[in-house]
Amino acid sequence: MSELVISAPTLYYLTESLGADVERGAVLYLTRDLVGDRYLVRKVELAQPEDCLRASAIEITFAPQFLTRVTRRAREDGFSLAVLHTHPSGYSDFSPVDDETEAGLLGFMRDRNPEHDCFSVVLCNGQLIARKFAATERVDVRVVGAEVLLPGRAGEIQQDERYDRQMRAFGEEGQAILSSMTVAIVGLGGTGSVAAQQLAHLGVGSFVLIDSDVIEKTNLNRVVGTVEKSVGQKKVNVAAQMLELINPKVRVSCYIGSVISDGASALLRNADCIFICTDSHSSRAFVSEFAYQYLVPAIDVGVGINTRDGEVHAMTGRTQMLAPGLPCLVCSNALDPRRIREELMTEAQRAADPYFNEGGVKQPAVISLNSAIVSLAVTMLLGAFTAIPARARWQSYDGVAGTVRLLRTSPQQDCGVCGADGVVGAGDSRRLTFLPAEGL
Repeated sequence: MSELVISAPTLYYLTESLGADVERGAVLYLTRDLVGDRYLVRKVELAQPEDCLRASAIEITFAPQFLTRVTRRAREDGFSLAVLHTHPSGYSDFSPVDDETEAGLLGFMRDRNPEHDCFSVVLCNGQLIARKFAATERVDVRVVGAEVLLPGRAGEIQQDERYDRQMRAFGEEGQAILSSMTVAIVGLGGTGSVAAQQLAHLGVGSFVLIDSDVIEKTNLNRVVGTVEKSVGQKKVNVAAQMLELINPKVRVSCYIGSVISDGASALLRNADCIFICTDSHSSRAFVSEFAYQYLVPAIDVGVGINTRDGEVHAMTGRTQMLAPGLPCLVCSNALDPRRIREELMTEAQRAADPYFNEGGVKQPAVISLNSAIVSLAVTMLLGAFTAIPARARWQSYDGVAGTVRLLRTSPQQDCGVCGADGVVGAGDSRRLTFLPAEGL
């Protein structure tokens, strides 16, 4: 069933801008996510006083020239359209007046933008309800930001004694949300395998596992779920086996390959959250952009141990949520452009580039440090999706000092990813950076 997705900052903007004693209106320009059957709010246009013929506490009538203008823009720019109005009376449903008005406008809206769907949306008490224009069945609305509202996920609460102790922390509704969620994990090594293990114990119902590598002997010290005979097996398959042992009812999809691919990105569109557990800067940049373009929140996890002359000088980790209203990895200066360039080179390009630095030095890795950072990241997910009051969305860990520092910042307005003119909500309207051209 179709779903409408809006960023939390956009919902806040609408709520603040349209507060009044009489009904007010706006239009939402929507892009598509065809794989996930979702409509993403890309742009907003508020109806000005001259765009309305009349407005009262229970009714608003848009001027014909306003509807003509916005439907023309939607048609020319390839958008679907949602016509929004407020209910200052507090009536949290579509009213008989709404039904009558939409029935009268249905033919006009279809004729003006025949290739795209049209929706009707009511804003009441800071919450949205939606349906296709002049229809009776509701369309779910998902809100994505530092906190994520997943519609209709708490309806079926299943009692399971194994989750009793954690439900005492975030309730039956929180457990129902986790059980309904699909979490994608990119990279199933030292951090990704720990994330998979913890999320499975929490009761997450579905997983998408993405990695191209196999287990090596040197992975056995930190990749949970591995044993001696795991060497040579694909990391995603080892992780899937572990998940099924923890929860026989779990659903797992595995993708053996790079996340920078059409196949992997299609799987990510059906996820509710993505864990970025890869050292690759190009993969991290790709998923960071994806999170904002498709309004699928992600949590980046990174760990590093710095040694010099055989001595440890630093043990650090970071975890950061990526969602509208929060800075992306570009704004956070968490990506190395040189590393991205090198990682995307072909072997021939590397051989021909005099400035290419072949690296390849294996970095220190310790399971306890990995687990500490992943635990912060998983708690971050609980704070974003359930009633756990965990507010941190960007944390830095100093393993030498034993401290965790909370970092706060806002997206840079001129950022090409998460800024005002970035890719937030762009959906299928643009090709993701780094993906090869279609047909190649």
